[in-house]
Amino acid sequence: MKMSTPRFRRPASLSLADQDLLPGEPDPATSTDLAHRSAEALVAQVRQSADDEVVRRVVALAQTEGLDDLAALWSTSPAGTLPGALWRLYVLHAWVQRDPEDVVRRYREGSRTVPGLRYLAGLSEPPDVPSVRRTLDQILRGAFTGDLAMALGRAAAVLMLVSYGTAHLADAEPDPRRQGELTGEAGRLLSTGEELAVAARLEEAGDLS
Repeated sequence: MKMSTPRFRRPASLSLADQDLLPGEPDPATSTDLAHRSAEALVAQVRQSADDEVVRRVVALAQTEGLDDLAALWSTSPAGTLPGALWRLYVLHAWVQRDPEDVVRRYREGSRTVPGLRYLAGLSEPPDVPSVRRTLDQILRGAFTGDLAMALGRAAAVLMLVSYGTAHLADAEPDPRRQGELTGEAGRLLSTGEELAVAARLEEAGDLS
């Protein structure tokens, strides 16, 4: 799955092998239940284990199993749910691992916009590729082993700053077509950042489920 531009939507289709396993359209209630149960089980597995290898495998889940598999489980879940929030964290993590130079460039452009968000995101100053990758590993790891609300809040801050940077790049882009693309990406990034900020508040209140 190409991650040169961030996308937070379910892929248009499953693989042929997966389609063969589906007798028809899945029942929405069953899909919702499966999404929640799988997300809860994954979090519980990590929190009940003292094995760092388990944590490492969970952090690398999108890389080893593929985003399409996670998308089939979680991508249609609302952001204010555990599977929906985890899906957005994994997509952000996968984008950073796949195209860190692009993320760093956008983040640098946006980091001067809202200093408070920069502190919450917790990236090194000035940010570089190794530090951004490490930070996103820490955020995803923290979602399972530490403070989920804090992890969601940090991811939200990263996305918002990247969205502001993307908007700045759009303003400076001479090609109208590319300018339109960047403007659209900035809007989607900001929307997803705001969704994760809401999810963080829900988790703090004990209402993220």
